[in-house]
Amino acid sequence: MRAVARWLIVAVLLALSGPAFAQSGVTETEIVLGCSNSFSGPLAFTGEQATKFGVDLHFKVVNDGGGILGRKVRTIYYDDGYKPQEAVANTKKLVEQDRIFAVIAPQGTPPVVATMEYLEENKVPLLFPFQGSPVTRGRRWVFSGMTLYDRQARMMIDYLVGQRKLTTFGALYQDDEYGKAFLTAFEKDLARHSLKMMVAESVKRGVNDVSAQIAKLQAARPQVTFLVLTPPAGAQALKERQKIGWTDTIMVSSGPLTDERYLALAGDAAEGVEGLSLWPDPLTSDLPGVKAYREAMTRYFPKNEPNRYSLSGYVAAMLFTEGAKRAGKNLTREGLVTALEGLKGWDSGILPPLSIGVDHETQRQGFWVKVEKGHFKQLTDWLKSE
Repeated sequence: MRAVARWLIVAVLLALSGPAFAQSGVTETEIVLGCSNSFSGPLAFTGEQATKFGVDLHFKVVNDGGGILGRKVRTIYYDDGYKPQEAVANTKKLVEQDRIFAVIAPQGTPPVVATMEYLEENKVPLLFPFQGSPVTRGRRWVFSGMTLYDRQARMMIDYLVGQRKLTTFGALYQDDEYGKAFLTAFEKDLARHSLKMMVAESVKRGVNDVSAQIAKLQAARPQVTFLVLTPPAGAQALKERQKIGWTDTIMVSSGPLTDERYLALAGDAAEGVEGLSLWPDPLTSDLPGVKAYREAMTRYFPKNEPNRYSLSGYVAAMLFTEGAKRAGKNLTREGLVTALEGLKGWDSGILPPLSIGVDHETQRQGFWVKVEKGHFKQLTDWLKSE
């Protein structure tokens, strides 16, 4: 009996001296994150940039500096081709087979929304997706990755109506959760100004031929035409407008569309286009965080040109790193959520100071830009949606 008692004491002491955690995706030396994203299909470029050249860029810096409290970060990605059903299957594989700690920086409203309930049920953090559907607001395990669409719409309408005194509006939108969320918000915010959407034309996801819709929009003659599309369809809309010589409307891109990739696809047809930008210019900004991002890109991926998509992923990884540090050595999912909720006035050196809180919104601002000579020129300071 004495031998058994001694063995039990040794076992208890060994257990107490070992790690005080048993959390999926976390060991003494490693944290495993991942996501399903678009590495093929209409958002292939943006998905690759946000993850492999954005998230991974920051984690290379972190890992080479010793990791997060001694733990290196490893990422796992699967391609969903912007298809919700593939995103669900990939996410289940990440959680149940790869046993990741959290999902970070997935892309696209339809795929992200499709995976959200599963992740909530399994209490797996969904961190900083590149999408802004308001349905993510206030969920325990979800933290937004960009200014939510209803906030974006409010800023856009308040600026165009309040400051520019424009009164007639149309929209070309993707016929899914992404486009409909924006359309609903636009209509609500126009109503606050006693205005209505004159005309709205939808485009099926994955379809780039928008000639019929552009013709209908032109016939209605709105002063402003919102584009709530993916970069390929958005670029095609600009080319079609140029082709038919429709010059008496201001084309305005939604926040997710306002990026250099969109400009590159559209070429000179993008000249004069306006939009809401959620990120500083990755090529020219003098902000200290953007400079650090460019230096890291030059060091680790010298052939990859900085862009807003990789910058967004870089910020997502920065936020995770800050949250994980604050959560402490005994890293758990609950601890990470609590730590992120406690961020107040956190300065990334890239965005205005962030305060997350219980609504789990990371951004609430954007600024107005216009394409001049192939580049976005900033026209306003940061606009607020409060």
